Amino acid sequence: MHDENTREKFTTYLKELKPFVGLSLALFILSTIAGYIYYSLDPSYALNSLAGLEELAKMLQELSAFEIMLLIFVNNAVKMFFSILLGFALGIIPFGFLIINGFVIGIFAHYQTVENGALFVLAGLTPHGIIEIPMLIISSAIGMKIGYVALQAIRLEPVSLKEEIIQGIKFYLHWLFPLIFLAAVIETFITPVVIYLVASV
Repeated sequence: MHDENTREKFTTYLKELKPFVGLSLALFILSTIAGYIYYSLDPSYALNSLAGLEELAKMLQELSAFEIMLLIFVNNAVKMFFSILLGFALGIIPFGFLIINGFVIGIFAHYQTVENGALFVLAGLTPHGIIEIPMLIISSAIGMKIGYVALQAIRLEPVSLKEEIIQGIKFYLHWLFPLIFLAAVIETFITPVVIYLVASV
């Protein structure tokens, strides 16, 4: 459980993060739309962007449900952590991380819509996506905020980049990390059931 003081600190931090969350959300939406449109313009070339996902899917077939859950969790947790930690490079890493993920999701959504229908896409993305996508957006926002503070430090403004990084990591560990785990559990054990039910209709 988090005490009142901790909650108050993180509530204040979240308010400071708000503009960066708004920016991250806008970038994610735009990159997802761009990926969706890109698939319609050049489907065969766009599908090359999903090659990594196909390799991952093949690898997952050889694993147990628990191992799949663990792999998804570690993969997302590590990527989001480094998106925050490497934000000191003027926010370039979290910016790119967000754009690439949104673009790939857009391509994947369009491809699956053509192959299996929009309902299938919603069933495949919604159960865990309602947690995972906000975590992606927030972790990228934290990284961008750290990048902004790094820029302020370069300009010799009275800021502490070290404190900003520590605060971002604390927020990640207290709030994002457990939710990333929850999203991995849902993606492994609930999303396939939802997909099966939709496919059976």
